Amino acid sequence: MRTFLAIATLLLLPACDAWPTIVDNNASRPISVQYLHQDYDYWSAPFPIRAGRAMPFAQAHWIQEIKGIKIKDGRLNYSWSKVEIDRLALACPSSEIARRVSFAGNCYLIYLGDGRLKAMTALPDGIKYEGIGN
Repeated sequence: MRTFLAIATLLLLPACDAWPTIVDNNASRPISVQYLHQDYDYWSAPFPIRAGRAMPFAQAHWIQEIKGIKIKDGRLNYSWSKVEIDRLALACPSSEIARRVSFAGNCYLIYLGDGRLKAMTALPDGIKYEGIGN
């Protein structure tokens, strides 16, 4: 029994260091992002992302677990429901087990401006993270 618990713990530990959902702002102006994770009854605090920069969601928050996204782009507000997010998540497939042991890849949500959002698993060219030395 101890061996099983030790192995299970070792398999779950890598997931603790995953930052798997990243918003990359390809719009020409700064945006503000909020999201709703399935484990919470409240939205994240809004976080700004400058044009040409990227920012991850919180640690271990996978696109498959997100119930809503809001982006403020200038004076306009855009939102994506769980159904729309599930469609985006199809571009970033992963299983629950793969996510828990950090075998699943990242999902990059590329904001193109004017309420357009696409998802991809490939690392965007020249990605620069907000507030992190690149």
